[in-house]
Amino acid sequence: IQVTAQVLQQHFAMPLNDAARHLGICATAIKKVCRKMGIRQWPFQRLKPIERRLCKLKLMARPAPDMVAEIESLEAKKQAL
Repeated sequence: IQVTAQVLQQHFAMPLNDAARHLGICATAIKKVCRKMGIRQWPFQRLKPIERRLCKLKLMARPAPDMVAEIESLEAKKQAL
């Protein structure tokens, strides 16, 4: 199996063990591939709070301008991961 960065990114929203099960390889293999690609830690734990905050902000009826800026900032952080 050849695991590319694009394949890994599609699974960042799930825990490492779930991603490994979905890809049909062990978690250790994913960790090794990530390290070779410069990803030091599986990003799920860092993405989860960002996703939660984005969801709360987007559910607001009329977001204030500073909230719009925060949403954009969180989206940028999410893309950087």
